[in-house]
Amino acid sequence: MYNAYFNFKEAPFSIAPDPRYLYMTEQHREALAHLVYGLNSEGGCILLTGEVGTGKTTVCRCLLEQIPEHTHIALLVNPKVTANELLESICDELHIEYPPGNNTIKTYIDRINDFLIAANARNEKTVLIIDEAQNLDNTVLEQLRLLTNLETNQRKLLQIIILGQPELLDILARQDMRQLAQRITARFHLNALSRSDVKAYINHRLAIAGQNAQLFPEPTILQLYRLSKGIPRLLNVLCDRSLLGTYVQNKTIVDTKTLSTAANEVFGELKHVQNKSKLGKALRITTIATVTAITIILIIILLNNRPIETPGDAVTSIQNDVTDEVTTEELIATEQAGKEPAEIQNFVDPVKDYILSSADQNKEVAFSSLLMRWQPNYNSKTNKSICNDSAHGLSCFNHRGNLNSLRKLNRPVVLKLYNDDGKAAYMVLDYLNKNKAILNTGQDSLEIDTALLEKYWYGEFSLLWQPPPFYQQAILPGSNGDIVQWLGQQLTRLYGYGKTPTIYDTYSKDLITQLKRFQQSKGLIADGIAGPLTLIHLNTAIGTQAPTLSVTAEDKR
Repeated sequence: MYNAYFNFKEAPFSIAPDPRYLYMTEQHREALAHLVYGLNSEGGCILLTGEVGTGKTTVCRCLLEQIPEHTHIALLVNPKVTANELLESICDELHIEYPPGNNTIKTYIDRINDFLIAANARNEKTVLIIDEAQNLDNTVLEQLRLLTNLETNQRKLLQIIILGQPELLDILARQDMRQLAQRITARFHLNALSRSDVKAYINHRLAIAGQNAQLFPEPTILQLYRLSKGIPRLLNVLCDRSLLGTYVQNKTIVDTKTLSTAANEVFGELKHVQNKSKLGKALRITTIATVTAITIILIIILLNNRPIETPGDAVTSIQNDVTDEVTTEELIATEQAGKEPAEIQNFVDPVKDYILSSADQNKEVAFSSLLMRWQPNYNSKTNKSICNDSAHGLSCFNHRGNLNSLRKLNRPVVLKLYNDDGKAAYMVLDYLNKNKAILNTGQDSLEIDTALLEKYWYGEFSLLWQPPPFYQQAILPGSNGDIVQWLGQQLTRLYGYGKTPTIYDTYSKDLITQLKRFQQSKGLIADGIAGPLTLIHLNTAIGTQAPTLSVTAEDKR
């Protein structure tokens, strides 16, 4: 309606996920780099999460425009499906034929597997992208995990990219989702835009639509940031409605009064939708409570009518329960050691006890302890968290891996540990060898077997690292500037044998080849993308000062 009035070629604030309108903040570039990594890796799952409207789907659409040749893509945007419907949708997306009528899961799996094997033989990749994955039920998530088992001796046949809202992280943290969570090889979480990003985001969308005029002055930008909390989708709705109000009033810029009127309209509509949602939720809760009450009454009736159990039966039942919980390997090991199994003893598990007593309250304690390994005398002058405090000059890197990858990193890290109830705690890994780990709680140290550590650790870790000069984002093919020159100098130090460093204006094929060589030597995915993990290994290789995992006298022998 207002496009001609403002000389727009098209509506600048449509909520459709048009990749042309994607404003690439640093975190969006990192998110896209993770998805590109997924396309170039040898399989597994890539996870991208974020609040509603932060740009997950738009980043994914941008990825689809950069698909390498010979790649098959299956994009699923309707997660409200059964396991059978999931497999049928994958077949439809990949144009895999299957018999008409009701088919078993095996029928679909066999045909998908045949397709993947044939594609792999032709050196073609197959990628499955699932949006709004927080709505998948447990059986469908389990089916996804089983799809990751389709593989050859060299690689996974199917790569899966999962997009979802933050509640998906809670789902994957559950004990019953542990196997799927361990298959996630890279993950990234999109946060809301900062105030400066909001201004750049709005100007970017206006420019794409053909208008470079400053239609939103600074006071309006500030008000937009406060109203939207930096959520791009909400920004779009507010900007669109306020531009309409500006057009109706025959004004040339969007003032704060017009924006306030637009916001009242927008938030009034959202409140109406939310109230309807709350009413439906209340009805569902009432129904569930009624059914639960009836079920409890039936159970009480059945229990009152069940036969009385004799003491002998009770002893047998307890013995069977204990036997079921203790594995054969534990029985043999404890018998050889002259001890009873841990379940039979009054066993004290130090990690479990610490998680129960600390929960999520000790995250900053752990990061402070980690920072002390870098800068023992650092004294923060702000109340910011370690990862948001730029004064110490370090960056936080969150990743997933296994104990072997931590040994290769050889850096102290903060581990996120979970107990059986889903409660989490954070501890610093100070020492790690083949069979033993030492965890630091910030006050005490716990020496435990690595087998016990793996019981509570699902692969999430964070570390501090020193980014190189000029570093803003992952170095991708086509990148240029001082950071590329720096990368060339470091690789020449490693592989140039005293040669004068070549001046690299862009991230050329020659430099990419050198980086891939380095990545292979460190057991990394040789994708030619210089992200934090690669640069951390590069810092270690060139001798950058950084703390390492402690070494004991036993290790030195």
